[in-house]
Amino acid sequence: MKRIKINRFSKTILFGVFLLCNFIFSNLSTAQPFTKNINTDRLLVLDSLKEKYELDKYFDVFKDRDNSYTFKALNPYTFSPYQLHDISEDVATYWLRLSIKNPHFSTHKLLVPTGFIDSVTLFIEEAEGLFSKQLGGSLLPRSERGIKRGGISVSVLEIPAQTTKTFFFRLHSSTKLSAQDTRYSLRRWFTAYTSDGYEAEFLTARSFHNFFYGAIWVMLIYNLLVFIALRDRQYIFYVLYNFLIFTYIFSNIGQLGELFLMEYPRLDVGIRLFSGILSVFALLMFAKDHLKTIIFAPRWHRFIQILVYVTLGITLLYFLRFWHLGRVLTTIILPLSLIALLFAGIKSYYEGHKNVKYFLFGNSFFVIAISIYSLELLLIIEATRYLETIVLASITLQMALFSYGLAATFNQTRKQLIHNKLQQEREKQALIEAKNKELEEKVIQRTNDLTEKTILLEETQIEILSQSEQIQLQSDEISHQHKQMTDSIRYAEKIQQAILPSQETLHQTFEKHFVIFRPKDIVSGDFYWTATIQTAAPSIIPRRSPIEIQRGDVTKKIIAAVDCTGHGVPGAFMSVIGIILLNEIVHLKNTYDSDKILESLHQKIKKALRQDEKANADGMDVALCIVEETNETERNVYFTGAKRPLYYAENKAEGTDKEIKLQTLSGTRKSIGGIKKKEKPFVCEKIKLQKGAKIYLTSDGLIDQPNAEGKKIGSVKFEETLQEILHLPMEEQYVELMQMLDSHQQDTPQRDDITVIGIEI
Repeated sequence: MKRIKINRFSKTILFGVFLLCNFIFSNLSTAQPFTKNINTDRLLVLDSLKEKYELDKYFDVFKDRDNSYTFKALNPYTFSPYQLHDISEDVATYWLRLSIKNPHFSTHKLLVPTGFIDSVTLFIEEAEGLFSKQLGGSLLPRSERGIKRGGISVSVLEIPAQTTKTFFFRLHSSTKLSAQDTRYSLRRWFTAYTSDGYEAEFLTARSFHNFFYGAIWVMLIYNLLVFIALRDRQYIFYVLYNFLIFTYIFSNIGQLGELFLMEYPRLDVGIRLFSGILSVFALLMFAKDHLKTIIFAPRWHRFIQILVYVTLGITLLYFLRFWHLGRVLTTIILPLSLIALLFAGIKSYYEGHKNVKYFLFGNSFFVIAISIYSLELLLIIEATRYLETIVLASITLQMALFSYGLAATFNQTRKQLIHNKLQQEREKQALIEAKNKELEEKVIQRTNDLTEKTILLEETQIEILSQSEQIQLQSDEISHQHKQMTDSIRYAEKIQQAILPSQETLHQTFEKHFVIFRPKDIVSGDFYWTATIQTAAPSIIPRRSPIEIQRGDVTKKIIAAVDCTGHGVPGAFMSVIGIILLNEIVHLKNTYDSDKILESLHQKIKKALRQDEKANADGMDVALCIVEETNETERNVYFTGAKRPLYYAENKAEGTDKEIKLQTLSGTRKSIGGIKKKEKPFVCEKIKLQKGAKIYLTSDGLIDQPNAEGKKIGSVKFEETLQEILHLPMEEQYVELMQMLDSHQQDTPQRDDITVIGIEI
């Protein structure tokens, strides 16, 4: 045979091909390790006669504590035989491996309910090394599930004829709350059914559910109508308990999510949690009223009230998303509440409230069913197929007995009311007869009394006619005196008007002005006063000297607004005294400085009223202003106030857009007249203004005027109004201020005399 020579290059090529093939085959072997490591002892072999397979003895399990493994990263040697005690309540991911052999000549399909686990992902071997994925879980919207009927998520396992397939379940719980359901779901739900077995196990149970719903709604509507008729609070809590129990069960068996919340599984879970704890709250509130614990079992009443507050606190925890803590407390508060209600019912029964026996029977059946259900949830007893039916039957019986107890209580109450009403009618009839007899005696007695009183009345009538004539004469005399007094005051008003500056005088003194003068009564305690003085300019020769050198006269215009103590006739007397003294001080004493004028007026008022002897405090508040015309465009303004301010605004310069602002001189915090512990001098304040500037003097009457609610106009509103109308002519300013006053006062009586003077200098 001829030898084939292989050179070094060919050897290199062959070695490279060998390494590549080795790499490919090694990777193929690691991509499909699971089917080659099947334990025949844990292989599920299908039987054509069976409709149900318990899967726990065929599972292998792997716990992914950190939720870090992907399907491709799984190692077949990490799986171990499934034991329920290996499944904890920690938030973790569990992988279940299940191998199924179909020895038959037709494809078999198994349905595996997965319970209340948040997320269930099924990996299905399709070919050697290739797997498909099927999503499930309680938080998966129904539109994405393979089996949309039924209350819980269902995974579909399809095993072709004459094949063995391996399936992997990835079970993931996102919270500690849902992690608690993993153990329960693996124990109760992870069972494989044929299609016929699934129908028999789950969907045929809907007929009893429908019967339960019908019974619940019949009792709910009936008792709601009774509540509308009677307005008894226990009926509305019974109706609320019915509705919340219905909502909880409707959600718990999956029909709420199946029919209404198909795409909102998390909302379905929230409704289940809230309706569960609120049903306990409604049961406690109903039991308090129905058992009348506040009367028959006061100690238990206080304990039940504490439980009511605890249920509301758990509801708040759910709102704050403390799901796990809320569920733990719910599992504690439910048995406590049921036991408390049993003991409270027994206490009420022995204290004489016999109709509570129906409540006790109904609650006892419910306690037994819930106890069995709780033992199964805690994995203490084996799961039973008919447990759900037992619980629903106990709830239906409980509702029926509660409703019957309410009806019995209502009938007893109605009979008691009828008996009481008959008794009241008998007592009322006897009372009427006694009253009639007493009335007859009184009629006879009063007839005699009436005869005597009629005689006395005739005598009294004659006396009253005589007194009426006397009263009429006195009334005529009073009316005559009132007319004389009113006429006198009207005449005093004319005198006061005569001594006040006339409009002509005011116009000559200040051409542009307005005066608001509104007395509270016919005569006023407010007055205003003005004077015009021609004075010589300062000289080197003493005043009034025959050789005085004249440098030109100076015109001084004086204006004052005065508010005397009191109003009406007393105030009018004070105003007359004030006018006389001001004329004397200025025109006779030739006092032209504003502070000296007020100081002199202060001393003369004290002397005129003899205040040092009689210690009365009558006096005046004064705003006095002297306008001195220095030239054609400038004015010196001297102001002294006795507890009254001066408001002024400079004239707007031509060609400028600068807004003019209302300004204030506060005056001296000292009134005219009265006894002071420490006399302070009046201060003269001088400002220089351009021709056309505006000044305002007021009493306190307008600022203190209240409206119907008692709110005064106040200084702030008055100043704001002045600021808004500064640009208007003085006549229009008068109109605006009067409108503001009338709008504020309306029908409210005037509190004090009102005086406001506005002047354009």
